[in-house]
Amino acid sequence: MQAARLALRQQRFLRRYAASSPSIEWPKPGRVGMIGIGQLGAAVTGNLIRAGLNPVLYDVKGESVAKQFLENGAIWAPSAKALAEQCDVIITGLPRPEHVSAAMGISEDGQVSSDGILAGLQPGSVWIEHSTTDFENTMRIREEIEKRGCKAVAAPVTGGMQILKVGKMVALVGADEETFQRVKPLISLSAPRIVRCGEFGHETVVKILTNMLCAVQDCAMGEAMMIAKKSGVDMKLLFDAVRISSGNSFCWETEFARVADGTYFPDFTAEMMAKDIELGQGLARKHGVPMLIHGQVAQIYEMCMAKYGRDSGSTIPVKLVEDACQTPLADEKLKSAFKDWTYTTEIVEGSYVIPHKNIENPYDE
Repeated sequence: MQAARLALRQQRFLRRYAASSPSIEWPKPGRVGMIGIGQLGAAVTGNLIRAGLNPVLYDVKGESVAKQFLENGAIWAPSAKALAEQCDVIITGLPRPEHVSAAMGISEDGQVSSDGILAGLQPGSVWIEHSTTDFENTMRIREEIEKRGCKAVAAPVTGGMQILKVGKMVALVGADEETFQRVKPLISLSAPRIVRCGEFGHETVVKILTNMLCAVQDCAMGEAMMIAKKSGVDMKLLFDAVRISSGNSFCWETEFARVADGTYFPDFTAEMMAKDIELGQGLARKHGVPMLIHGQVAQIYEMCMAKYGRDSGSTIPVKLVEDACQTPLADEKLKSAFKDWTYTTEIVEGSYVIPHKNIENPYDE
């Protein structure tokens, strides 16, 4: 079901943006590769096609996952090694650290095989890591990249998949200044809002922490919404009141609608969220930080995945509260209010702002 939804969104994206071609001087068309055509990789690929870069694609799931992109100028590579051999820039967007290692051709015991990215790298190439992955694993891969006369850029993205698809994401970037300036126009196709995070690796820590905070909010919002529901508060009024209060958050503003439409799916799965919490717990153990709240949140996501499936949406903890109370939060009035809702983002005086679209806004002047 989620795969069908993703394919439909890919098709809509490509139809909308195929005619638009921002100018990129480097790399040349056919010289940038994307490994991993999941939600993140699909959105980045769409932006590369939009720029006329004819990206080279590879995914272990096979050519079928890239069908819409291949019909619009992308090129398929038979392996990660083959992709690296023909590209000046190799981008990865993969779910977990072990997937990134496997794409590189690095085994569990640290041996480098002859059929991964590392085996195909050409001197002077640049690896851009868009995945949210393990800090130490990223550092190890960087060492292998640089041994081969290439450069590494860690650039996890944040801000929501809907925003990534229209090229308005935020990138948290770690790289040396010369390499950063070289790849900045390419990264900006998907994430024109760039935060330099100092030393290589720090951007990964920041990204993991942002997702951990979102996970807490996803768990807390269901409880707050249910208290309001059982107290007789109008749910649309609750949404509008909280978003101009001290309790507001990005998750409240963008995921409330996913409760209203019953999907609980803000283009991010429960499994992906659980993975990021796990990565954060690893950092906490390393530095001796107690995880009293996030430990509980991790358990809630495990419960959700056991009950609703690992590919359920990351807002699914709200459903857990609904089921426990045997009370749905969304009625027909709320569903109607959010029927055509969408959003965009702006940065105003250094803060992320969510302009809402196609929904009644009581604060419009």
